[in-house]
Amino acid sequence: MAEVSVSLNGRSYRIACADGQEPHIEKLGRYIDAKVQELVRQVGQKGDALLLTMASLMIADELFEAREGAGAAASAKSSDEAVQAIEAMAKRIDALAARLEAS
Repeated sequence: MAEVSVSLNGRSYRIACADGQEPHIEKLGRYIDAKVQELVRQVGQKGDALLLTMASLMIADELFEAREGAGAAASAKSSDEAVQAIEAMAKRIDALAARLEAS
């Protein structure tokens, strides 16, 4: 098991991770620290616990928005597919009706 050092709000934390995951964990740490630093600029130093909680909420909000966007895109795709299927069935029904009328 590997360890990586992550710096959040000027404090270093040793994080255990799977071998080979060190660059990914470091990248995530930099992302979280950027959110914390954004908060520090907005509200000042309010303590690590509060800043990390607020940063976590901001990141969770981003995640929820991304999930909702993906869900909306999937729904739109499903809706488009449903419309296409209905249109295809309508064409088949029209063709069947024309054959019945002709016979």
